[in-house]
Amino acid sequence: MEENIECGDFIFFNNFDSANLAKVEKVDNSKADNTEKSENNKTIKNKSQSECPSDEFNLWTKQDCQGTEFQNNNRTWFYFGIKSAIPGIYVKLNLVNLNKQLKMFNQGMSPVYKVIPGHPHWERIKEKPTISGDEKSNEFILSFIYKTSENSNAITYFAFTYPFSYTDLQNYLKRIDTKMLKRIGNVADDIYYHKECAIKSLEGRRLDVLTISSFYNILPEREAKIKGLYPEQDEKRPYKFKDKKVIFLSARVHPGETPSSFVLNGFLNFILNREEPIAIILRRLYVFKLIPMLNPDGVSHGYYRMDTKGVNLNRLYLNPSKSEHPTIYAAKTLLRYYHNGYSLLDDPVPESINKKNIGTYNSTSCINSNPKEDKTFKKVNTISYDENQKSSEHGNHIQNYLAPVAEKSMQCLENQSNCSDNVGNIEGMTISSTGNVKQSSNDSGIFLYIDFHGHASKKGIFMYGNHFNDPEEAADCMLLPKLMSLNNPNFHFTSCNFAEKNMYLIDKRDGLSREGSGRVAVYKLTGMIYSYTLECNYNTGRLVNTIPPRIKEGLQKCHNQLFVPPKYTPMVFEEVGAALGPSILDMTGNNPNSRIPNSHYRSLKALQAYLKLISASNYQATMSKPLHKVNLSDTENDTIGVNDVTNDEIRQCVLC
Repeated sequence: MEENIECGDFIFFNNFDSANLAKVEKVDNSKADNTEKSENNKTIKNKSQSECPSDEFNLWTKQDCQGTEFQNNNRTWFYFGIKSAIPGIYVKLNLVNLNKQLKMFNQGMSPVYKVIPGHPHWERIKEKPTISGDEKSNEFILSFIYKTSENSNAITYFAFTYPFSYTDLQNYLKRIDTKMLKRIGNVADDIYYHKECAIKSLEGRRLDVLTISSFYNILPEREAKIKGLYPEQDEKRPYKFKDKKVIFLSARVHPGETPSSFVLNGFLNFILNREEPIAIILRRLYVFKLIPMLNPDGVSHGYYRMDTKGVNLNRLYLNPSKSEHPTIYAAKTLLRYYHNGYSLLDDPVPESINKKNIGTYNSTSCINSNPKEDKTFKKVNTISYDENQKSSEHGNHIQNYLAPVAEKSMQCLENQSNCSDNVGNIEGMTISSTGNVKQSSNDSGIFLYIDFHGHASKKGIFMYGNHFNDPEEAADCMLLPKLMSLNNPNFHFTSCNFAEKNMYLIDKRDGLSREGSGRVAVYKLTGMIYSYTLECNYNTGRLVNTIPPRIKEGLQKCHNQLFVPPKYTPMVFEEVGAALGPSILDMTGNNPNSRIPNSHYRSLKALQAYLKLISASNYQATMSKPLHKVNLSDTENDTIGVNDVTNDEIRQCVLC
């Protein structure tokens, strides 16, 4: 850890996880002329004389990898603490060497603060910051004023945006570990939770991988101990499951993009909720693999974008090195493992294996294995719904709510060829099968991949998907983002990008292509349609969606509609993560309390028809423009052209 910095009557704290202060200098305003004083104090021209700053400091943050041969120009993240011996005075802080983020701060972005003790929760600073900079330079100055605490022992912390450090993650996972130790009993729908270290980072930090499902269809066989991974010898691998595909979620490949952690935490809180019916169905149908922090070294050092060798790890998924990029190597190895249906024994499957010859995992050969390690398998696998209801402590009403949906859903998973489009009807809602998933997705043991990110320039919360020439495949790719806009008021479907050129952008900062990003590389590895990057602006959005009520709420249900986009907080990001749950079930028509019937689409089939119109229109407009190498600035505002479809065409979709 770095040493704290003493300057005047102040101590600047820099010795904690994710802090990155480099230097502090006190500004001597007594030597400045009147013009300079006027410029320096224009932020307080409307304040009373008592609120004028008593002290002023210039602060320098560290560049990513500062002081090493890998030092680079990323200087957006900052995080530090201040302690003053003088209570209740106003102090001006100037962050003088940040990357130019004029657009974001001109749109109302503000740093966040907390005070320990006294004000322990992060919130945006109350006074609007000011910015200045040279148009020709990549640097600008961010200035703001704060009032020192009345408690001379209190420390005020400031950060670029809401922090979530490596230490925060480890403490969060420990709380989950404790919570998950409590089992309901031999209940098939209780939560199966497993945490393991897949690999150590370059500096020895854990790459934690979480496995979450239910005990339904659990097998006595554990996943393979893949050579080169899993350094903790006392940690066992998670168990396998029969007829459950994997949903793979990851975050923080770019360390300064903290909104991604809150989105993942929101989903994690949702899927670990024993009382939530949607979460119970999801755990019955899928196995969730979550990597909360792909770049733990960068997070710990307070970097914005790179790892400790100055590398953008989200450009290396095509060919990561175990020795140079261990966390991405581990993530890709796991993706290949689950894609190939748990077929690995000791090493990753050779590239020469023909994907067409690899089907989904057939677990029947493992059912008769002797489960020496856990005597609960036979009880859990054969438990009936009647037994489940008797033993469950969290209410028979949940099982009554779930049983018809889950049983029909599992029948479809076990024998998709015999499933019709409509497999059941629950309280007036048609439940569709999962048989409409494209063959390319059926070939994979992974159903869905999403990597979570933060975004500095483009407003809103949105997704990047891959480009497909086939309008039906393109419509399938648009399905999850569109459903997210029905389930969350702050998700911007019209900001989503599915353009081919967005798969091959060359980053001006490092010259690397997005072809090596997780989203594109997973598609190239697996052929999966459902492979996405989810982006969250740090500050706010352009719009707010009108959210239709759920089936059980009825059309009379009124929501407190906000028409002005809110300032984003961890709660807003967590709500986006939680909205993934019902959206995933909506994709296959297995959500018994969906919002789709109360939307103007009325049915999943009509919604899919609408998306086919969009994709066909977009394809006709761009089929003569294949682009592979373009400049980053060319596509900042590229969208999918969703507004090209008319209201009459939407009505036709609803009627079909």
